[in-house]
Amino acid sequence: MAMPDTVKKLLWVLGLSIAVHLALLFGPHVSLPLSLAPAPELKVKLDVPPPAAVARRETAKPVKPRPPESRPHRMPVKEVSPPPDTPVAKAPAVEPAPPAPEPAPPVPEPVADASPPMPQKVTIRFTLFKGLNGMSVGRAEQTWKLDGDRFTISSVAEATGLFSLFASGKHIQVSQGVVTPAGLKPSSYRVERGQGADKTDAAQFDWNAMTLALASGGDKKTLKLPEGTQDLLSFMYQLAFAPPQRSSVQLFITNGRKLDSYAYWVVEEALETPMGTLQTLHLGKQREEGEKDTEVWLAADYHYLPVKISQVDKDGDGLVLVANEIAIAP
Repeated sequence: MAMPDTVKKLLWVLGLSIAVHLALLFGPHVSLPLSLAPAPELKVKLDVPPPAAVARRETAKPVKPRPPESRPHRMPVKEVSPPPDTPVAKAPAVEPAPPAPEPAPPVPEPVADASPPMPQKVTIRFTLFKGLNGMSVGRAEQTWKLDGDRFTISSVAEATGLFSLFASGKHIQVSQGVVTPAGLKPSSYRVERGQGADKTDAAQFDWNAMTLALASGGDKKTLKLPEGTQDLLSFMYQLAFAPPQRSSVQLFITNGRKLDSYAYWVVEEALETPMGTLQTLHLGKQREEGEKDTEVWLAADYHYLPVKISQVDKDGDGLVLVANEIAIAP
């Protein structure tokens, strides 16, 4: 069987190598010259490629793909239902903010309704009742007169029928003063309860000195005059100029014998009168047991003029005046 050429070449090279080694080991000694020529100096020059070339070669270098980042495995969240009796709080729905409103035009301040001016002359006629039974015992007439800024209020009451036999004479009151932007400012007040001087009371208002001079029978005294003080007749017409705007009102009132501060409560009330049903402001004095009491009803449709007056003495007995006619001069 013929040997392949490749094997022959390998055997020939192996035999040649063995012969050379044997000649070096057992052949004649060969001496080499001692002086050797110096080896020539080698100079190496490296050509550094320009940065662009380096950049191109670096860019061309294959980049090993980075292993994918391992992300923590999230367990699914299981919603826990609340117990049946536990209310579930729901987050309020967030509504989109409304667009900013356009600036509204300025609104004028409300103007208080001005009360109609008081007429120059008013006459109110009353029927006079006495006691709990409401028996008619007399009549009364009140007159309001205005001359420029000067006012005069007069009231005359007298018994009628059989009662005139037991109560003779007249009960007269007169109040005078001026009208100011704040209402009435009385200058004098006088009340006569018969013909005798001992049954007359009077009050003089000095607004410059702020003093009040009282005279009752033979007694006289001077008191300090509080701002806004009224007399027993003018205070009802002062309320016509300035109707109460609150549920209570505080007033200083004199009857010619003394000066006191009175607190009145105020309510709206429909009042039955001989002139029909009137819408009124009902004012009553907050009094202690045994004190005199005065209540007034002011008709809203008649300039807040008095249409009912109740005066009760300390024994609980008194008089009631109910208007049956109001005559207003043009």
